[in-house]
Amino acid sequence: MLDFGANFAKNIISDNSNIIELVGDVGAGKTTFVRGLAKGLGISQPITSPSFTISKSYALPNGKGNLIHYDFYRLQDPGLMSEDLAENLANPNNIIIIEWGTSVSDLLPPNHTVIFIEKSDMDSREIIVKNNRSNAFRDISRPTGSELARSPVTTGATKRVEKSITRLFLNTSTPTTSLRINDEEYVCNFGHDLAEKLLAWLHDKLQENGQDFTDITEITFMSGPGSFTGLRIGAAIVNTLAHELNIPLYDHHGNQQPIIIPEYGRPANISKPIK
Repeated sequence: MLDFGANFAKNIISDNSNIIELVGDVGAGKTTFVRGLAKGLGISQPITSPSFTISKSYALPNGKGNLIHYDFYRLQDPGLMSEDLAENLANPNNIIIIEWGTSVSDLLPPNHTVIFIEKSDMDSREIIVKNNRSNAFRDISRPTGSELARSPVTTGATKRVEKSITRLFLNTSTPTTSLRINDEEYVCNFGHDLAEKLLAWLHDKLQENGQDFTDITEITFMSGPGSFTGLRIGAAIVNTLAHELNIPLYDHHGNQQPIIIPEYGRPANISKPIK
């Protein structure tokens, strides 16, 4: 998927295919494709999933526009994000990538490119690229400008996509802790046992996905505002994991941080000492 994305960047440059809708099940490799695409475009920033931030923007090396990656999975009604999308679509220098675009389909131009990604098995993907201008499939594995192929592209991966990237999102700002490992979501209410049980719970959920702490490649943390105790415990864990694993750490705004400093929203409610 990384190679496919990097190859597709050549198509964007030569064919002005700058609005792309990605269609595929959870875990199909959509964000991995975007990573490859960004590499092919010369973007050096780390590319992370916008599942929790809805959108992420990366400056293009030419300085004229941005690669903007949307994920509308959590929004049945995009609300204000419709205005954001419409504004970015109006700039022809932007490259727009959209996942789960049903809720914004009326905003997309009829000639946008659609990439269908289907898992043939755990180690391969079948990819169909459809451009509504020609209603044809383009074979990106052999990019030749305007040449069209009438059959879909099948790519065999040399390693499991699911194992190569493990993104962890943690939110301890509310009484109910939420966790996302790639596209799998979990919730738990620990009550007063958060400090005692959170790390073991994270480990159990990773193992359910066939992974361990050492497989985590990036962490995003909901940094607040919210529960003073919850944020303090969660921040301590993600800061330690990111430091020990030497992996990127992001706040919920999508900004990479050396450490997470919680945004409590108000001073801590600390009881006065009993004399």
